[in-house]
Amino acid sequence: MDIKPLGRRVLVEKVEIEEEEVTEGGIVLPESAKEEDNYVKAEVLATGTDEKIEVEVGDQVILSSFSGTEIEMNDRELKIVKDNNILAKIE
Repeated sequence: MDIKPLGRRVLVEKVEIEEEEVTEGGIVLPESAKEEDNYVKAEVLATGTDEKIEVEVGDQVILSSFSGTEIEMNDRELKIVKDNNILAKIE
């Protein structure tokens, strides 16, 4: 089953940022100990039917972590967001 967003919506999948954080004392901080970011790095999987959408499939984007609707499909956690909730495109 494929998902095709409608209108000015975009289907994205969160991209894990694999940055290891080490304190000055040399302690490696696990992901659970870090502050939760207010943004998410994601990859665009599909775009809606509106011609004004400024991103394309495969683009890496930054969006608010609290925006959109989360769905699970084929053991993947996806999110459908409005295009105006996309904060930036990573080039």
